Amino acid sequence: MVGTAGHAAAARWVDWQLAHLVLHPYRGHSFALPYSSAGEKFTNFAAVIPGTNRGLPPLLVGAHYDSVIPHPCADDNAAAVAIVLTVAEQFRAATRERDIVIAIFDAEEPPYFQTEAMGSVRFCKDQADGRGFHAALILDLVGHDVTLPKLGGLTPPAVRNMLVVQGAESHPGLAAIVGSHRPLRGVSLLAALNAYMEDMSDHYAFRRAGVPFLFFSCGQWAHYHRPTDTPDRLNYGKMARITETVAVFAEAASKADLSGPVPATDFTEEMEAETIRDALGPWLKLAGFRSMKTREDIHDFSTHITAVLCSYS
Repeated sequence: MVGTAGHAAAARWVDWQLAHLVLHPYRGHSFALPYSSAGEKFTNFAAVIPGTNRGLPPLLVGAHYDSVIPHPCADDNAAAVAIVLTVAEQFRAATRERDIVIAIFDAEEPPYFQTEAMGSVRFCKDQADGRGFHAALILDLVGHDVTLPKLGGLTPPAVRNMLVVQGAESHPGLAAIVGSHRPLRGVSLLAALNAYMEDMSDHYAFRRAGVPFLFFSCGQWAHYHRPTDTPDRLNYGKMARITETVAVFAEAASKADLSGPVPATDFTEEMEAETIRDALGPWLKLAGFRSMKTREDIHDFSTHITAVLCSYS
């Protein structure tokens, strides 16, 4: 929690990890980007893997490091921080045209969520340089297995390995990436409009700033915002596969043409339906969904999924 000894320890750990990876500070000579709001002090962290053309808007990969209660909060959000840092470790060895920014945000949790104290909001507003961002990939709640009560308590691998990606509708270039990089090894990727689960995390700040984005999450679960959200309950194999997924998407997004306007038409409908069919296959019928082709089908399915994945608050 912000303001606790645990929060200070987490901040020191993040700073050490970025230095250990031999990354470069995003601004100035420090990874730490302190700010204050209403008398409280906060710290974002940002590093960069330099590209060959430093004038291009960078791609950002990020997650928040604060917790909502004074407990481990391993899934919310240490697992995502670990994945983001592992992607950074993988990316630092190769040369790309544009910079990759690794951002670890403060103050995502209530009471700061979607306020001016929220770390990603302040990062976009006050701490980003003048280049803007090519795209932002944000992670939150990505360490646990998914269960769907409508399947009668069954947890087949296709369900346990579910990973939702929102935001492909923010640019056709991102929708093309999501649609073309399937199937994924050991990950049941479901594409969904951001409107179905809304702004659950730090992608809120980038969407509001008009930055194309993808948000990766397994949704809420039984240990969400509870003292029982501990490291022993994480699925580390799934986390490793999600790391591979995020790295693939980040690599593709860094090279994609994300210029031009976003069409007013629904250009993700077919792709969303395909991801749902590919991910869950026969389990769709068992759950009562006989068809998965139209926006109405997707809406009905997503309404159920959202009711499950956002039901533990």
